[in-house]
Amino acid sequence: MNLKELAAEFGVSPSTISRVVNQSKNFSVSAELRGRILARAAELGYAPNPMYQAMRKKDNRQISILFPYLLHIMGGADISKGIDCLSEELFRLGYSSHYLSCPQEQRRNYGVPPWKVAGAVAVDVRLPGQIAELDASGIPYVSLNGIAGPNGASVLVDERANTFLLLDYLYGLGHRRIGYVSHYRSREVVHFEFQENHYSVVERAEAYLEFCRERELMPLLPGLDSDHNAAETVDGALAQGATAFVTYAFTDALRVEYLLRKRGLRVPEDVSVAAFNNPKVAAFVNPALTCIEIPVGEMGRTAARLLLDKINKTGDPANASIRLVGKLHRRDSVAPCRRKKTK
Repeated sequence: MNLKELAAEFGVSPSTISRVVNQSKNFSVSAELRGRILARAAELGYAPNPMYQAMRKKDNRQISILFPYLLHIMGGADISKGIDCLSEELFRLGYSSHYLSCPQEQRRNYGVPPWKVAGAVAVDVRLPGQIAELDASGIPYVSLNGIAGPNGASVLVDERANTFLLLDYLYGLGHRRIGYVSHYRSREVVHFEFQENHYSVVERAEAYLEFCRERELMPLLPGLDSDHNAAETVDGALAQGATAFVTYAFTDALRVEYLLRKRGLRVPEDVSVAAFNNPKVAAFVNPALTCIEIPVGEMGRTAARLLLDKINKTGDPANASIRLVGKLHRRDSVAPCRRKKTK
């Protein structure tokens, strides 16, 4: 039953029904009629749309959460937990949120919400052009796990600190030939240059090279260029004496372990393997995988509070970039190096 049908049942105007259900102020109606309307609306499951309510109010408390595409999040990406924590924190602070996904042909531009909102959160922004329109709109916004424009703010992972944390652990166990497997992407599927990848792809690779320079280690290439697949990287690194591998993500580590087994090598007896990201299943694979846990929950909650600072014009009005460090989980896939130490 719609609003007009409900109004006809009581012999009143649709605006009367709307004002009663929305509990409008400065509107008089008998207590008896109000009670009957509310009872009937509850019986029918009729409720006002909170989004429309927010748009009509002067104190708008709607937040748009913008995605380049939803399949990435629905597929269980780590940042999905961060988005949940973001939404929960916004709700705790008195705001509501809704999700907006850009269709395939619009991935290069997140755009702006099609209705009035108090603020926005853009997820996994890779290039400045993707949020140029949002940045110029005047809408307070925060970029979660991605870059922001001059008018926004961002909450990111401290990729350098995390990479050094993981590599230092391997180095302390005697590993001097450490390979790095980046996130493989075929140019036949999508073509863009290395620097156009998500910041995590670029910064983890750069931090690996920096670590090798500081410790006077030989970087084992290929592997930094995401056009190289895992098999090419593993074979190239093994030919250079690799005793350990660090992978961009958990799924890459599973691929590396499979390739090592196919080549007659054991993990961790012959080669150690560690990865970024820490899904729950990492503790239950065989061997349990050593991982750097990305603080996605803290990132989401931080993004919510940072956005409210921008909405309320408190704190630093300039572009703020907050980087958070993860946690190392030591598990069975890493063991002390059993080969002679070399540089």
